[in-house]
Amino acid sequence: MQDKKVVKFGGGFYCGEVDGIYIFNGFFMSMRSKFTGDAKIYYYVAKWEDSDIKWADFRGKVLGPTDPADAPADSIRGMVAAQWKELGLPAPCNVGDNGVHASASPFEALSECTNWLESGISSEPFGRRLLAAGISKETIKKWSVDPQVKFDGKKCSLFDLVEDMDSTECLDTLVKIADAYGSAGSADL
Repeated sequence: MQDKKVVKFGGGFYCGEVDGIYIFNGFFMSMRSKFTGDAKIYYYVAKWEDSDIKWADFRGKVLGPTDPADAPADSIRGMVAAQWKELGLPAPCNVGDNGVHASASPFEALSECTNWLESGISSEPFGRRLLAAGISKETIKKWSVDPQVKFDGKKCSLFDLVEDMDSTECLDTLVKIADAYGSAGSADL
């Protein structure tokens, strides 16, 4: 068997290539069914300055933790969990179906905007900051599928590495990774 190649399209949605065959994770179709048919998806794009609210606070306090059972009552997930019937949801919220998604970092937000909203890297503020820092569009696209990278002597998911970082810290971390891989990160990861 050759090395597998895995691409992350979104939370829990992966596709991998093994010996020339593309394979989706086994629970993808059940996840997909929640976003097709009679389901409705609404999205909002929220943008703010680092000084206004920390990324971790937006996700943890405004949005609420991934598990709605742990969400503060005044958080978005807390309110959706409390009002799931009134909102027409078929079942109470849980970790997998928690009512709302938010990107885990400025970089993940950029990746999701370019994937789901079909915006260009240079049309997004964080994308422009990455480009201005010398990171190529090619590298940003490679990073948008959440590759494993080496950082501080450890190999880890790029998305996990920058999770809950504010934009300045996230940018600085990505520049360090790009520098470590040479040519502003254009080397294979």
